Amino acid sequence: MSMLQTVDDHSLTGEDTDLFELLCQRRGWSDQYLKEIESTEHDELLDLAEMVEALADARATGKKIVIAPDFDMDGISSGVLGYAGLSELGFDVELHLPDYRRGHELAPEDIAEIHAKWPDTRVLLTCDGGVNSRRGIAAARALGWMTLVTDHHEELAPGSTADVTVDPCRMDETYAHTGICGAHVLYQVLEAYTRVHRPEKRWEIHLLRLFAGLGTVSDVMPVLYENRQLVRDAISIARLLRVAAPKTIPNPWGGFDADPDAIDVEQSILMQLLRTEPHHPVFLRAFEGFAIVLKAFAQVGKIRDVDDLDEGFFGFYLAPAMNSPRRTGASLEPCFAAFTAAGADVKLKAAHQVIENNELRKHLVIEHMEELAAGDQPLAPWVYFSDAYPGMYGLLANRMMELNGHPVVVVNRPAGSDDFVSGSGRAPGWFDIITSLEPHDGLSAIGHQQACGVRVAKAEKLGDLVAVLQEATQVALLAVSTDGPNGDLVLGPDADCDASLEDLQPLFELVRRTEGLKPFGHGFTAPVVEIAIEPLGLRVDRIGSESQHLRLVTRSGLSCLWWNVAEEKFDMLRGFVQRASRTELGTLRFTAALQLNTFRGDTRVQAVINEQITTAA
Repeated sequence: MSMLQTVDDHSLTGEDTDLFELLCQRRGWSDQYLKEIESTEHDELLDLAEMVEALADARATGKKIVIAPDFDMDGISSGVLGYAGLSELGFDVELHLPDYRRGHELAPEDIAEIHAKWPDTRVLLTCDGGVNSRRGIAAARALGWMTLVTDHHEELAPGSTADVTVDPCRMDETYAHTGICGAHVLYQVLEAYTRVHRPEKRWEIHLLRLFAGLGTVSDVMPVLYENRQLVRDAISIARLLRVAAPKTIPNPWGGFDADPDAIDVEQSILMQLLRTEPHHPVFLRAFEGFAIVLKAFAQVGKIRDVDDLDEGFFGFYLAPAMNSPRRTGASLEPCFAAFTAAGADVKLKAAHQVIENNELRKHLVIEHMEELAAGDQPLAPWVYFSDAYPGMYGLLANRMMELNGHPVVVVNRPAGSDDFVSGSGRAPGWFDIITSLEPHDGLSAIGHQQACGVRVAKAEKLGDLVAVLQEATQVALLAVSTDGPNGDLVLGPDADCDASLEDLQPLFELVRRTEGLKPFGHGFTAPVVEIAIEPLGLRVDRIGSESQHLRLVTRSGLSCLWWNVAEEKFDMLRGFVQRASRTELGTLRFTAALQLNTFRGDTRVQAVINEQITTAA
């Protein structure tokens, strides 16, 4: 695409063109497809009934169950879900806090800690992990414990050694939609138990879909089939926990927001409903904790109204914050305490600790990205060496993947050719890291296909790793054309545009109908448009509490927000606008997401810019 898009005679798509229908056509979203992905029907997971009966026996005989979750957002969601649900169902249950320094697999050290803290433990229940934790499971069985594993990771040969394993990715499993998260697996177990043994508790257990849906989004599961309604339910339940403050304060955009310091979580609809009947304290703390977490995010300006609570909040704010301790070496305890501690003040303090640590994580990512770009990187752009805390490798790999457009692995820098090397890999959807490394001696990966830990037996094998990544990318580039627009639709005055930006009503209808397809996420991504804007008559303002954002307003009144780029882009864009008054310039091109914004009862279309893709000459 040329750096200058000249405004010339062109034939835009006809005025009667239905932009929503055009979008669906380009995405391949036929009516049949959209109907199929809404189906919530699914098979029963293998050994689900066996696990239900094992739990029933544990409750009937008064055996203590200890839940051992993983340490990421899905693991936290699973742990809280299981702890709250089993407590409400009448079990004697405790929650073990994992140690991310030991890795994702349950270790004998975890079993020793559980045994020391709760010596009367008789049942171990894992969630979001355990299917391949042979050493940890062996240690638990050596103590005579019943071992129950709920997981969603691929089972590796020779297979799970637990008494009962429920996992959609078991080697002998036939579950059709394997992309369900760990919290969803455990939810299905509790739902089945409740249906058989405690049907009077179905409403209470249904509310735990809040945590299963959060885990689904945070673990980047496909938002398809049973996951779609699960995520919708989670968002709806979260909104029932959000309460508006009784007074307002001015915001940096010239309007007024609810005062988050005045929020009383007990006034939320769901908490009021829960307080009408007796419930187990652990069950109540989970929902009170979620409401307090929302209050904390409102206090730092990440939530302004209930519409801000959607899959985007789960995936871009809450999950990264809860995942930040393992990125920075901080304590994981506040992440669990926010949902499990007694006392609102303790929960609120824990929630703010999580948010503060996430801000540190953001700064560290910037620093380490600069180090990657400036340092000695002989294997770039495929493999990068980093001195960051190991938990940061995945974030760095993801950033480099986005920049390069192909699989990337970030590892520790070895001292010699015989050194063991480990790190994290990230890949686009067209490349499976784990499967691709399996045939190669000395190379292995564990986790998810596009996001996993990578191990290299000896540093001398790093060249083989590069070769695997490079070959896969070359094959993919031959199969996929990179020509064409950067968005699903192209909007503006240029010859290749599908519609003009002069009349905003068709855009309003496009966004309204598109939002009816939510939730969006992995496997069903939100539409992106390419917009062409004429500099002449464009208004460019700095907004935000620190004037860090930009707002571009076109002559037709379309407001385009561009976050955190004012320092870099303001002078440049203002210069283009000034030059446009005396020089014929082409259009500025951006990729953006369209959304509806309601202010004082007036709803309008606005664009949120992702990136600039061309610059007017």
